[in-house]
Amino acid sequence: LPDDIRERGMEHVPNYHYRDDGLKLWEAIKSFISGIVDFYYGDDAEVRGDSELQAWVRDIFTNGFLGRTSSGVPSTLQTVAELSKFLTMVMFTCSVQHAAVNNGQYDLGAFLPNAPSSMRHPPPAQKGKSFLQHFLDTVPEVDTTANILVALILLSSRLKDMRSLGQYPEERFTEAEPRRLIRLFQRQLEEIREPIEERNQWAELRYNYMNPLETENSISI
Repeated sequence: LPDDIRERGMEHVPNYHYRDDGLKLWEAIKSFISGIVDFYYGDDAEVRGDSELQAWVRDIFTNGFLGRTSSGVPSTLQTVAELSKFLTMVMFTCSVQHAAVNNGQYDLGAFLPNAPSSMRHPPPAQKGKSFLQHFLDTVPEVDTTANILVALILLSSRLKDMRSLGQYPEERFTEAEPRRLIRLFQRQLEEIREPIEERNQWAELRYNYMNPLETENSISI
């Protein structure tokens, strides 16, 4: 996320909640991941020598990204720092980034002109040449729109068995240090949540999609 924000020149745009909330969550995830990685990998040589880890990232590169170096996805991981950043990207994408682009689909798409699911005519080629009937003939028919709205409601709804970011009902770690890191991560998420909810109390247009309580551990649909 920090690279993406910088490359798009969005560092100093005011009231950009996606950036502000996202960077806080990125740093929390990065800190959590780095702690776990440092605990299990003493140095870069241990990363390079982990055959299962190297097979995992090679499988992602080969089958997930079809071996395209232009994707920017590595085919090997050489250092502890590379591993930490790669895992941070994976975790952030499957949780926070997914919440940011998924949870607001109904809020945006329920007003059809915002996001028509299809178009029955090409868009106008010149400004000022369109008219109401042409617009109505272009947007989807009522039945198509109704079907899309059902899909958007399903995609945007909070599932009853949702597991929020940082909540791990299954205990995968038995060592004291990873358990401590999980508790620390949960406290950091709570500290991020409180100002988001306070901001939304007074905001004319709420932005709650990156609230840790609304963010799943991973994609579930």
